[in-house]
Amino acid sequence: MFLTFKKKIITDINNKKFKNIYFFMGEERFLIENLTKSIEFFLKKQEKIKKKILYGYDLDLKKLFFVTKQIYINFSNEYNLIIVKEAQFLSEKIENIYYNILKNHYKKTILIICYNNKVLDKRKKLYKYIKKNGIIFNCVKLKTNEIFNFFQNEIEEKGYIITHNAMKLLIKFLGENLYSINNEINKLFILMEKNQIIDEKIIKKYVMKTTFKVESYIIEKNFIKAYKAILNCPISFILKNIYNLFLKIIKFHCLILTNVKFKNFENKIFNFTTLKKYPLNNIYNIISYIREADIKIKNIYINSINKESILEELLYKIFYN
Repeated sequence: MFLTFKKKIITDINNKKFKNIYFFMGEERFLIENLTKSIEFFLKKQEKIKKKILYGYDLDLKKLFFVTKQIYINFSNEYNLIIVKEAQFLSEKIENIYYNILKNHYKKTILIICYNNKVLDKRKKLYKYIKKNGIIFNCVKLKTNEIFNFFQNEIEEKGYIITHNAMKLLIKFLGENLYSINNEINKLFILMEKNQIIDEKIIKKYVMKTTFKVESYIIEKNFIKAYKAILNCPISFILKNIYNLFLKIIKFHCLILTNVKFKNFENKIFNFTTLKKYPLNNIYNIISYIREADIKIKNIYINSINKESILEELLYKIFYN
């Protein structure tokens, strides 16, 4: 659904069918940003534009009205693209835009509103007005098959080819965090040449290799190497990876305690030294630390804590708890 919607918007812009207002809302911030960047990119191909970016936490409707009017007067021969990011933090109710801005909208002003983690009430005048005169879309979480199709399309648009199995492996490895997948794909673009086929070997070599190093460094309790390696990994995935690592160590403990042969145990980097470095009692605490770090990461847009600090604190607790 999202991919179909995005293609329709791009087609309309390429045919010079512009709307005065685009309102993107919902829980999936990545999709809101993706739509905004796409409109700006394809609009630039068609028309001369003057862009202005505003942020909801530093904005009221009087200032927004002033900006739209000021840009129109100074650059009347160009399209005025105004992007309001973090509109959920506006000091006034978002519905007031209908009365103060939209009813006095200039023809050559294109307004994009990014309303993260919230949705408009469909019963309100603002929603009904945008539905009739502009574009409004609720960016919800994508299903696994939608993530697959979306990124495959993104890769092909940039002139690269990815195999079905490679794309499947990438999503399985990184999880369904769109930012993580996008970051890793962009890294691959730097390494690959146009029209080069991205297959499973490339995913394993350039995406998965670092995480295997992280496991080894954690087992060795090498803080410096583990920290450097961990910064090159998608943060949401690496937390899951570390969590699974310690679940495997618990399993290894249980095999020893029950005198079960572990000849074919799935992770050959474990040995008796691993058990001494990470006793069962300590591992239970470590599992709690990982969960705490995960909560902090999910609230990264609310708190001022940066990712590096969260990872550094987590590693310190793992190694010295």
